[in-house]
Amino acid sequence: MRTLPCPSREDVRNQLLEAIAPYHHGGVVRGYAATPEEVDRVLEIYDTYDVARGAPAEALKGIALSQPLREAIYSGYDFTQTGRKLADVRANLMSGIELCPVCGISPPRELDHHLPRSTYHPLAVYVRNLVPLCHDCNQSKSKSAATMAEEQFFHPYLEVIPDVDFLRANVAIENGGLLIDFDIDPDAAVDETTRARLTHVFDRLKLNDRYAREINIFLTSQATAVRMAFASGGAETVRTYLRVQADLERRRFHRNHWQPTLLQALAANAAFCEGGFAQVLPI
Repeated sequence: MRTLPCPSREDVRNQLLEAIAPYHHGGVVRGYAATPEEVDRVLEIYDTYDVARGAPAEALKGIALSQPLREAIYSGYDFTQTGRKLADVRANLMSGIELCPVCGISPPRELDHHLPRSTYHPLAVYVRNLVPLCHDCNQSKSKSAATMAEEQFFHPYLEVIPDVDFLRANVAIENGGLLIDFDIDPDAAVDETTRARLTHVFDRLKLNDRYAREINIFLTSQATAVRMAFASGGAETVRTYLRVQADLERRRFHRNHWQPTLLQALAANAAFCEGGFAQVLPI
């Protein structure tokens, strides 16, 4: 889980107008010809959203807006699909994001509405409510917004994920197999609400199960280097290699990405470094 650069609001008025502009389809006029005052009211909802850092609130549902306007904004999101008139919104939000900001496993392929457009129609095309996620995270994330703070997802644009180590990998070698379990470190330097939110996201998205599917592939890529390190200088050289590699991975991704977290845990495991790796990382 990590923070993403916050999208600019420079073009949000034009994006809104493009999304709702009236057009003919099958002989029927669709969209909505909003007055300047109506557009200003939608932008005021954007302001409220930013101040609340994306937390759910009744004011963000736009109940005071006319129903045709709300429906037009809701439908206008479809124009962000590839090849349509707001496709650049999607392309810009996806640009430079190598991996999903939540799981860190797969590239983001979809835009998630941080507050679901099914309930929060006015936010359907607001760039700061559109977050690039991978398919698995987008599908597992609830389609409703939690009212309890402990169950709310972090906003990748408007909230700063704590810059401390909070993801933990627990490592053991048993019966010739490597057992790895990830969780949120109960001793991490974060407040109780933040710890509860991190744990909720971790459990909701089944990240432990999903990491398990990636571990063998990742560690296989490290097997030869670990053996060479052991042959060169024994357990201490293996520890050094794992720590250096963890640092490289941390700089490539972020400090709570699962790969550097795993490497750091392996470096701290005496049985693994002292030769146990040969049992669990066969070549």
